Amino acid sequence: MSSIKRSLLERWRQIVTEGTRGLGFFLATIDINVSANALKEMLESRIYLVVPQAAKASVECYADAKNVITFEDFFEDYLDPAIKRWERANAI
Repeated sequence: MSSIKRSLLERWRQIVTEGTRGLGFFLATIDINVSANALKEMLESRIYLVVPQAAKASVECYADAKNVITFEDFFEDYLDPAIKRWERANAI
């Protein structure tokens, strides 16, 4: 599941409190103000933050977080394989 937000604020917590379950959630954003503590909580809930490459490189807690990936990584590592699965299943 993926969602796009300019500013996350507490949107990521809604996924957890709504009881949504899944293998992982991807929140795409340009928000550079997500705290290290929030990132840790997101990781525990299988939430991945998708950010521009410049943000990943320049925001210290983003650079160190396992659950912060770039848009490029998201498309190459997560979306491209899904598209191939959907094509094989004649879903697209």
